[in-house]
Amino acid sequence: MSTKRVFILGAGFSKQAGMPLATELLPLIENEFKKHTQDDALAWLGWLKQRIDWLEKSSPGKAGSINIEQVFDLAYFDVMAWRLKHHTCKLGRNAGDVPWRASEDISAWLNHMEDDLRDIIWTRQKICQQNAQTISEFVKHLRSDDVVLTFNYDTLLESCISEQNIDWWYGFELERKKKGIAIFKMHGSINWILAPRNKYENFGYTLLFKKGDKNREEANFPSGDIEWDYVLLRVPDTSIATRIENRDLQSSEKPYYLAIGGLGRYKPLDKISGLGKIWVNAMKSLREAEEIYIIGFSLSPFDNMARLCFAGAMCDRHGKKKPPPNITIVDPCDKDPTPNFQSVFGLYTPIKPLKKRAEDVDWAKVLS
Repeated sequence: MSTKRVFILGAGFSKQAGMPLATELLPLIENEFKKHTQDDALAWLGWLKQRIDWLEKSSPGKAGSINIEQVFDLAYFDVMAWRLKHHTCKLGRNAGDVPWRASEDISAWLNHMEDDLRDIIWTRQKICQQNAQTISEFVKHLRSDDVVLTFNYDTLLESCISEQNIDWWYGFELERKKKGIAIFKMHGSINWILAPRNKYENFGYTLLFKKGDKNREEANFPSGDIEWDYVLLRVPDTSIATRIENRDLQSSEKPYYLAIGGLGRYKPLDKISGLGKIWVNAMKSLREAEEIYIIGFSLSPFDNMARLCFAGAMCDRHGKKKPPPNITIVDPCDKDPTPNFQSVFGLYTPIKPLKKRAEDVDWAKVLS
């Protein structure tokens, strides 16, 4: 895959159509907890927010703008704190109201929050599709050999590209006949599901990835290796609502899983079958890119996986004496993003920050 232009998209890209940012998601999830009268979960979440405010030396009124990634990140350590407290308990893990039980409750609430997040993304996406004119304008200036690395779960970009009858694909070999713009969903997608290897044909959906293993036969299912036991399917737009809306979020028995990587610093991306192929292809595109456009993506501390892998691609370029790419950053933040991105892409990489939001950019001028 020979690539000259690579686009890296974050939440700020979809924000222009109305999708919520990470700092806007927590109140929406809290509303879901209230809807299901999960009072214990709300009490724990309030205590976690209070501690986050303390750490940031901010006022309690600022809690509404807490980054949802931060909530999941610190909740991991909250779980660990309760498990450590159980070391001092004179009862076993299953002896009722003990510290270990509290840690398990928090883990369960986080799972519910991830399910709520899926619902919120889908509900907002349906609304935002009516306001995606600025994304459509961006799409008009894409080329057939462009590569897009997106960390967003929504499919607003794919919808706008399809509406303009432009060919695109997700980067899996099983789609190779499609060609066109490659859209690498780095953290998964709202229209992907993971289905058991021995049942995926029952869904009748497009197969994106099915891991081969020369040492196993189909009869060996389940093997215990998630990446082999589950295959990745693409759900048609007409069926997404069925898969998201018509399911019991509180049920522990799920015949399939929505393929979204999760939140926090330690996203279990390896549990999405085939996502490794996407990351390999994405790093290859960065090693070959001449121009990189970063739109609404901040390279925050919660993106350490991206930071490490992007740095590896740049190190490889440097080792082969390949000139650095020209980088353009569309970032609405007041703070100069250059030092942060140079720490990943290289101190001598030319970086041009545009102090404009994505919806205010003249893409015809920038991408000419």
